[in-house]
Amino acid sequence: MNERRRVWITGIGIITAIGIGLEPFRAGLRAGCSPIRRIDRFDPSPFRSQVAAQVDTFDPLAWMPPKTARQLDRFSQFGLVTGRLALEDAGLQPGEHGGAEPERIGIYLGSALGGIAYAEEQHERYLERGIRAVAPNLALAVFGGAAPANLGIALGVRGPILSTANSCASGAVALGEALGDLREGRIDAAIAGGCEIPLSPLAFGAFDIIRALSAGHNAEPDRAARPFDAERDGFVMGEGAALLVLEAAEVAARRGAVPYAELLGYGATSDAHHMVQPRADGTEAGRAASIALADAGVEPAAIDYVNAHASSTPIGDIAEARAIALALGERARTVPVSGTKALYGHPLGASGAIEAAICSLVIRDGWAPASANLFSPDPEAASLLPNLLRAGCDGAYEHVLSTSFGFGGLNAALVFGSVNG
Repeated sequence: MNERRRVWITGIGIITAIGIGLEPFRAGLRAGCSPIRRIDRFDPSPFRSQVAAQVDTFDPLAWMPPKTARQLDRFSQFGLVTGRLALEDAGLQPGEHGGAEPERIGIYLGSALGGIAYAEEQHERYLERGIRAVAPNLALAVFGGAAPANLGIALGVRGPILSTANSCASGAVALGEALGDLREGRIDAAIAGGCEIPLSPLAFGAFDIIRALSAGHNAEPDRAARPFDAERDGFVMGEGAALLVLEAAEVAARRGAVPYAELLGYGATSDAHHMVQPRADGTEAGRAASIALADAGVEPAAIDYVNAHASSTPIGDIAEARAIALALGERARTVPVSGTKALYGHPLGASGAIEAAICSLVIRDGWAPASANLFSPDPEAASLLPNLLRAGCDGAYEHVLSTSFGFGGLNAALVFGSVNG
């Protein structure tokens, strides 16, 4: 049997409320200041929750010609920009300088909602002015495959395109699926991650109706997202995108690429329990992490840091603490853990990809970010995970675990490692 191919992460493209592009994003992580504020994208006054993490500095005309900007909705614009940023960061030009050929590059993009915000906007036009007012690109913009398809056209890459719609685990699942195809030799490189543009009245209101969003901190929006904090009361919606370049190690080495980290393992399970509430005991979420560890060939004791999904929901954060404790055993008593969504909100299907980028940086830079707004750790979470980070932490991080969970009980986990580890 042939030896399983190793997979390196060689490029990162990212758009979040704390920065567009890798260096602004890194600076935002270091600063640790939440960008969450009252929504001004639409009138939030009808809703219990009135705060979000908006990406206010994104101007499509700074990244693409006017004609392209007009043809693409925000979902596909984010996908196009992050894909190009990732390739630029990786120094990868398809088919050139020893890089993967265009037909050997795949695109794997996760999104919970795809172009639903754009569809909502166009529906309002229809109600106000009739069908002739609806944008002619609507049918080509709203499906989950629109962003990766537009990216593939723009880049001229001709490998497989896969769109994953696994709720808030979508980005992590996309990375896991890309890992599998790279290992099996079906492709030599992948552009993989997630993209989410959920800030529209109906989409936002749908989550508000089921009381999933934070509603108790509207007066202090920068403190509304509180991973593992005793006063957390729901997640704060955000928008954002992250795409990573994954390459077969031998292909990346041939062209002289310098990797951030190695993607070592992937695991996925389902709770088979409830559409909104996670399984309280964390068993299936923990099993996803255990599968990822086994896939990576990494013992629980070797994990140096956990970037938790930590969406700030009352039930979810405790279930996750139990899951991590189950997966890591005794190591859970000492391993540094943080939830970073207070720094960019919860961009649903993009969150696992953003957090994969963070894990890659943790390994390369030797610094793990804190859980911003962790003022008073939940006693049960703290008892299960005593080393919840309340400040950034320098260290040698050889193996890192990232967890992602979505509505419907969809669980995913990824394990990252140092290339030289």
